[in-house]
Amino acid sequence: MTGEEPLERNPHVPDSGRYWCYRCKAHNDFDHITWRSNDTYEKMSCVRCQASMFNPARTKPVMVGLLGFTLVALLFALALWRDYRGYVAGCLGFAAFSGLIGFMMLYYMNLWWSWSRFQRAKSAEQLEQEGRQYIVLIEKEQK
Repeated sequence: MTGEEPLERNPHVPDSGRYWCYRCKAHNDFDHITWRSNDTYEKMSCVRCQASMFNPARTKPVMVGLLGFTLVALLFALALWRDYRGYVAGCLGFAAFSGLIGFMMLYYMNLWWSWSRFQRAKSAEQLEQEGRQYIVLIEKEQK
């Protein structure tokens, strides 16, 4: 890599369609790990730090759906409180389960949004320089 040509895929330029590592705060390459037991599981693992990576564009609709379901389940529990107390526990259980996962996704999406906002405030030259320094750092770590 020479210093003259622009980076093809700068890891420090926010792109919601690419996988992002919350620990490295960059769009790193990843290992796609798949394993099967009764169900198929897959994980995108950062090649630099082995943290799970996520795709913000894919995570946001799932997060919104889970948080919306949580709200609906809480409203059902509130509506059923007086007459159908036996169903309230089930509604609260669904709300707790979907809320836990939804708020976990919200936490990681907030990390993405704050990093993305911070990066977009930088100039193109700053991002290019940071990206080059980061790639050199990764290459040194791999040796």
